[in-house]
Amino acid sequence: MPTKTLVIDGTDREHFFLTVEGGTLRIGDTAAHPEGVLRDLRVVRIHCELEVEDDRDNVPIDEPGVLAPSSLSEGSSVKLAHASVSLVGGGSGTFPAFVPPPADEPLTLPPAPAEDLFQLDLSLNDSAPAETQQVTAPTVVPRRFKVIDGGDQGHCFILPDEGTITIGKPGHANLGLHDLYVSKVHCSVHIEGYRVQVVHHEGQNGTLIDGVRISGEQKLRQGAVLRVGNSHLKLEHGPFDQELPPIEEDLPHSKETGPKRVVAQKSTDPVADLDGLTLAHFKLGKLLHRGFAGATYDAIDTKSDHKVSLKVLAPEFPAANSELEHFAKEFKAAQAVRHPNILTLSGAGKSGQYFWFAREYVEGESAADVVKRVGGGEKPSWTKAARVAVHLARALQEIKKAKLVHSNITPRNVLLRTQDHVTKLADFRLTHALEGSHLSQAIREKKLLAELAYMAPEQTTTEAFVDGLADLYAIGSVAYAMIVGKPPFTGTKKDELIARVQNMRITPPSASYKKVPPEFDAIVMKLLSRRQEERYQTPSSLLKELEPLADSYDLKL
Repeated sequence: MPTKTLVIDGTDREHFFLTVEGGTLRIGDTAAHPEGVLRDLRVVRIHCELEVEDDRDNVPIDEPGVLAPSSLSEGSSVKLAHASVSLVGGGSGTFPAFVPPPADEPLTLPPAPAEDLFQLDLSLNDSAPAETQQVTAPTVVPRRFKVIDGGDQGHCFILPDEGTITIGKPGHANLGLHDLYVSKVHCSVHIEGYRVQVVHHEGQNGTLIDGVRISGEQKLRQGAVLRVGNSHLKLEHGPFDQELPPIEEDLPHSKETGPKRVVAQKSTDPVADLDGLTLAHFKLGKLLHRGFAGATYDAIDTKSDHKVSLKVLAPEFPAANSELEHFAKEFKAAQAVRHPNILTLSGAGKSGQYFWFAREYVEGESAADVVKRVGGGEKPSWTKAARVAVHLARALQEIKKAKLVHSNITPRNVLLRTQDHVTKLADFRLTHALEGSHLSQAIREKKLLAELAYMAPEQTTTEAFVDGLADLYAIGSVAYAMIVGKPPFTGTKKDELIARVQNMRITPPSASYKKVPPEFDAIVMKLLSRRQEERYQTPSSLLKELEPLADSYDLKL
């Protein structure tokens, strides 16, 4: 069987975690929160090599239960329970072969290199040969504070490679937080190479790291959460897809006359300003839409040179491997459903901090754009609304064959292609793919308020059974809004909207636009029936009435 060498190059020279258990390799900060997991490996040998600067003749080794510690000298080795540790002067550059010992003999490490073994090399040195290496200053990875809770939630502050910054109120500290419980200069952060140290200055409730109040100078590790007042700042390591370099400026209230201080720069929306960047093999163009879960860009697939639509989710996703696995399952289910009226999904992935998925690009507008114009006084078109209803019903017919539902049809997810007037249904299964995720919870209230007016009554009640009939209701909502210029129900508060969706009668679209034929008026009102059993029960039954109507009015489908 062919073998390979897996090389893991660590960047934090003071903190690194690695476990191998049952063919699963976890790498990162802790076993509970790994930064990477490799599965289904047949590990033959683990070889870890660290380059250290040490002028001592002997390096002590503490072993559990041993009072007098062993020591390593150059050229010697110490056998432990499951490993052997050797000290080689100048860096060996070779990996001695592993020979399984007989059951009654200790482990041995012959010096000859092995070429037929699966080796794991953990090193912090460059991969170039020793004779060509030059002593250079270590490259420090970019770091930033991300506010995960508090008044500035979602904002990011890029940290300088070296120096000291203060955290407190705007105008008094380098990193200003909009937090009533933060003091003018609450704490300072000292950055030197790979070390990040925090010192508390003032503030009754102190400064906390991972929930523990600090005293004196305290080290801050990658992934740790710094609490200042009511603000929680998570230390993240790059590389980031979009770097915001530190800037230099004078503090407005500073009386110091020395050199200017390095100030962390603030990024307010990490996914709304990515144009020009490259994620995987996609070159991002202009921003098309900023939604609740992320932002959509037009992009070029550099592999095929085709134009695509790339949706970039907020950096909160995924917060755990389980979220990623669930998304992949739902994405594959949606990707398998192909139809001319469903937006084609081509792939998904993660680049740096951003998770993205690529889909078919549509040159045109959304039904939401139409609703907005009609609401602003533009003359509506019932024929356009009827065409959209036919196309959406055909899309649902295909979705029903796959025994799936969409459950989030709104004007924003209905795209109208200009060249041939074809309707494309977008974000199929996206709500299901993000279900239960940290991102889904974070956007839930705002998303619900925006989409509640288009939801079926059963979707507003936790005890009710929700199935494909809710999607049929949504077709009626979209068609209604395209004619009237607003959804069937309006309101500014959640409880108010829910009450109206569940109890208020809907005025027929013909009341707003007299040219709506009675046949289509009746179809829309049947789709919007409050009782599920009074609606069309299948997309096919809806099409049996819609398609003859389209033919009689010579609608181009």
